[in-house]
Amino acid sequence: MSLFGTSGIRGDAESLFTNQFSFDLGRTFAKFLDNHKKKGLVAIGMDPRESSPRIKKAIISGLIFEKREVADQGVVPIPSLNYILKASSDYAGSIMVSGSHIKPHLNGVKFFAFEEEILKEHESEIEEIYFSLKEKEAYQDIDLKLVIYEERAKEEYVNYLIGKAKRPYPKWKVVVDAGNGAQSDVAPYVLKYLGLDVVELNTSIQENFLSRDTEVEGDFLDLQEKVKETKADFGIGYDSDGDRCVFIDEKGNFIPGDYTGALIASRIAKDSVVTPINTSQVVEKVCKKVYRTKVGSPYVVSKMKETGSNFGFEANGGGIFSEMHSRDGGRSTIEVLNILAKPRKSLSALISELPQYFLARDKVEYKWELKEKIIDEARNKFKGIRVDETDGLKIWLDGETWILFRSSQNAPEFRVFAESNSKSKARSLLLEGINLVKDVIVKQNE
Repeated sequence: MSLFGTSGIRGDAESLFTNQFSFDLGRTFAKFLDNHKKKGLVAIGMDPRESSPRIKKAIISGLIFEKREVADQGVVPIPSLNYILKASSDYAGSIMVSGSHIKPHLNGVKFFAFEEEILKEHESEIEEIYFSLKEKEAYQDIDLKLVIYEERAKEEYVNYLIGKAKRPYPKWKVVVDAGNGAQSDVAPYVLKYLGLDVVELNTSIQENFLSRDTEVEGDFLDLQEKVKETKADFGIGYDSDGDRCVFIDEKGNFIPGDYTGALIASRIAKDSVVTPINTSQVVEKVCKKVYRTKVGSPYVVSKMKETGSNFGFEANGGGIFSEMHSRDGGRSTIEVLNILAKPRKSLSALISELPQYFLARDKVEYKWELKEKIIDEARNKFKGIRVDETDGLKIWLDGETWILFRSSQNAPEFRVFAESNSKSKARSLLLEGINLVKDVIVKQNE
């Protein structure tokens, strides 16, 4: 059994993340840090979904059981828990309890050490430790007096973002939608500090938690409407844990993360950029060298290190910068502001300068055991000029059109992507792909 998906451990908050499982994860990470002779505090934070406090407390119990001091950072954006390892030598590692964009009844855990998100090679080591100690010590509740409560992760991260801003900016009006998630107390504050006129939308962790996918345009309709209603210069939306961002232009148009990533890459990438197999081909049109990987930030980070690339990105709007080597929605936001400020052009004008492709995507809930059946059916149905099996099955039908079939590793979802230089062709191809997936599921249930 593998604990990890494409990025971190995710699953049902009740059936997977029991107190015992979470306690054992805390013990496991403590031992992992011991094995690497990492001394110091373990920082831990969370997103504001209902199950996160319980899971966090159980993980803390495991850490303290193994004699680790713990600094609870509260609700913070996930990149802040990476940055705190770079900002201070007081911390041996950090943990984030968050399900990111997946549904509220699910949750997840991500680990950081060595000043970055752990890599795939570390995941196997963590799994080995976990299975060696699994359920050998019963879950023990902790005395909360043993926990240090602080806001250093948030404070250091805010200063980091402000330091990356190339001010002064125009007096933009911007709508910020944090989904009542982890960027609620950070993004609006930073942007106001930088002189922007900020209209807040869903920026309270005390309000109803919104779990949204930054790859799905329909998840940000309220933000799109608010931008038009307030005549804002642009809008910015975040996922639950704040490591992804999505932009809305002044006309209310949703800008896919592929285009945000390509825009940033075109300005700051040195010799090459790294991106997974499921992002738009637009990046190949604006960058000299593009390396493609499996889907998941650890794969992107590994390839960035291998190739010396200073920037990578995912389709979900998660930009990865070499100085921190983990997804960062806040830093991506600042880079887009820096780009917008130079020519003083509108966001829609900048995006229109990029080659125009249309990437349609959708997903279907399914049972993981059907993955190979779906892939086989897709292979038989779609014929093209070349096939890429880096992650799932990507079939190029011609030089401008492709379809990708791949299973999510984080949730029981099968995803289909289709891209072309024709919107109608991309949508039609996606519909064919989604119908194929649904047909396999229906036949299996008959």
